[in-house]
Amino acid sequence: MNSQQQQALALAAVFEAATLADQIATSGDCDHAAMEALLDGVMTMEATDFDTIYPRPALFRNGLRLLRQSLNREQTRQAARPLSYSLALLHLSSKLRKNSDVISILRHRLIALEGQRQHFQGGTTNVTFCHRLAGIYLDTLGTFRFRIRVQGEPARLQDEDNAARIRALFLAGVRAAFLWHQLGGRRWRLLFQRKQQLEILESIKFSKL
Repeated sequence: MNSQQQQALALAAVFEAATLADQIATSGDCDHAAMEALLDGVMTMEATDFDTIYPRPALFRNGLRLLRQSLNREQTRQAARPLSYSLALLHLSSKLRKNSDVISILRHRLIALEGQRQHFQGGTTNVTFCHRLAGIYLDTLGTFRFRIRVQGEPARLQDEDNAARIRALFLAGVRAAFLWHQLGGRRWRLLFQRKQQLEILESIKFSKL
């Protein structure tokens, strides 16, 4: 993949995180393979190479679809919630980039968790591991005044494990947004270069991923 395609897929990862969080909030479950790919990306905080962070980008199909719908300005009720979460994650990422103290805390907490990772059976989607990631999210991004309001089924949202998985996915979404910006992604291009961005999305063939 070229740099523009990698940039687009990093943004698709943001939208995938939002989509999975919405699935959990409404149904209590989501695509575990895609969730694992996103959370594994969180645990490669020190890496800047796309292929190292996201070796399985084909898992972000739903995020890529939501991104395409957004650029095409296709408004659907089903897409409204994950789209709002996606934009909120981009906003949170921009706030994080401006706060070196929170970045430092986040990095050190993730490094410490990585050292304990082998003790969690089932990988990064292990519910206890998700609770740890959720705690990191609350202690870092959760200190910002900006809050993401999650909508869904009350019974699903009141479940502590679901809440932890949603926060872990939001952390993954911010990580993807951070990478998107590192790769040259800018929000103004989504507004003023929609046709070009759509052409890049169309050039990505899943059979090659």
